[in-house]
Amino acid sequence: MKLGERSYSPDYLGKLVETAARVKSFAQAADLIEVWSGQTVSSRNLGRIAEEAGGELVAWRDAEADDFTHHRRQAEGPDPSHDLAAVFVDGGRVQTRATPSGPGVHGEGWKEDKIARIQTMTSPTHTGDPCPEPPACFLHPVLENGAKSPENPASTTPDDEAAVARKWQPEPLVRTCVATMRPLEDFRWLVQAEAKRRHFFTAKKRAFVADGSHGNWTLRDRHFPDFTPILDFVHAAEYLHAAAKVLASPTLGQTWARDLWQGRAASVIAELRDTLDAKGHGLETLDEKHADFNLQRAWTYLGNHADKLDYPRYRQEGLPTTSSLMESQVKEFNARVKGSEKFWHLDHAEAMLQLVVQTLRDDGPTLTDALNSLPTSPFRRNHPALAA
Repeated sequence: MKLGERSYSPDYLGKLVETAARVKSFAQAADLIEVWSGQTVSSRNLGRIAEEAGGELVAWRDAEADDFTHHRRQAEGPDPSHDLAAVFVDGGRVQTRATPSGPGVHGEGWKEDKIARIQTMTSPTHTGDPCPEPPACFLHPVLENGAKSPENPASTTPDDEAAVARKWQPEPLVRTCVATMRPLEDFRWLVQAEAKRRHFFTAKKRAFVADGSHGNWTLRDRHFPDFTPILDFVHAAEYLHAAAKVLASPTLGQTWARDLWQGRAASVIAELRDTLDAKGHGLETLDEKHADFNLQRAWTYLGNHADKLDYPRYRQEGLPTTSSLMESQVKEFNARVKGSEKFWHLDHAEAMLQLVVQTLRDDGPTLTDALNSLPTSPFRRNHPALAA
């Protein structure tokens, strides 16, 4: 019957693990399991089961990454010749506690979980810029009362905007992802191994999309140097609107966002620098509480990434210009691991992240398939011993 030490069948055990990975907490998962199975499983026992399964998946993932990294393993199967292979990178926040520790929470603190989205996409190309005017949502700064600025009424309805966007934006196809609590030095090899496994380095077009975090671009420069670097437009526009707010201008942020969208990043950076000079600010870093901090931050942010701002060319070549897919994925991870009431041991957080990774993949083995293939898993098949 292939029963493990808990006398659970492999199929039932797989359902327990997947339920624990897909809902907000072990307590909630235990309630849901009682609903669909009629069986009672304590939240504490469910946590132990998920930790064991996730820990084995982490070991399996690390072994695969080591194969690709140090043993130069090649991607298996025929090369699918992806039209567009895109790597998106970002991070979330997980609350951790000291290990080991006694009952209660000790040494608590927030740590970053590093997440990558390994995404294939359609890639329509165009003879010119398919969307020369930025969507209205990027031109509406939010005022103090939460209302949108009346200086820039929307020229199209949301439905019209969505129809136009579908004509030029690359559409997502197949996603897998990588997530870890480990340092960037470990994370970057995991991302490279997953991209290599999926034949990303032989795709017709390759893009790397992220916000301005230094670690993101270190990863790109070291492991994806021939992927087109693209700074997320949403973050850049947000910084420009914040800078315009410093100058008390309801329209300047719209002008800067439009200029950036239409490929005039150099003029925007120069104007920000001229404004700082006029205010008497040199190259010294302003304190976060300084009235002109957001103005300097926008200049620094765009200036540091001036080589990643050619948005008209990206749209013409069918490349993504925002990391919205990545932002949505971070929320999917946060829904399971982030919360003011959750304090994870690092190993437990790593195990749960890997379970969530497995539930979000569109390619490769399912969660149950993966656990069945692990030699030390309680899900393993019991093969009879060979006769001497």
